[in-house]
Amino acid sequence: MPRFHFDIQENGRLIADDEGREFAGGEEVRKEAVATGASIARDAFMAGSACRIVVDVREENAPFLKVSITLDVEEPAKA
Repeated sequence: MPRFHFDIQENGRLIADDEGREFAGGEEVRKEAVATGASIARDAFMAGSACRIVVDVREENAPFLKVSITLDVEEPAKA
């Protein structure tokens, strides 16, 4: 089975996945990437430690897919 690595970027800071995980197919990898990004984004956004999370998935050393989650809060101007 192919090995996929999920490298995480929080506001540009890279957390490399040197170990990776084996997956049977691309749909499983996609679901895991979205779930991973959502989980990290929720924690980082609530803590205020990041406003952008990117999960770069690579199959060995080749790019496979990228999930990007951005928090953009707009508040109306106070009168």
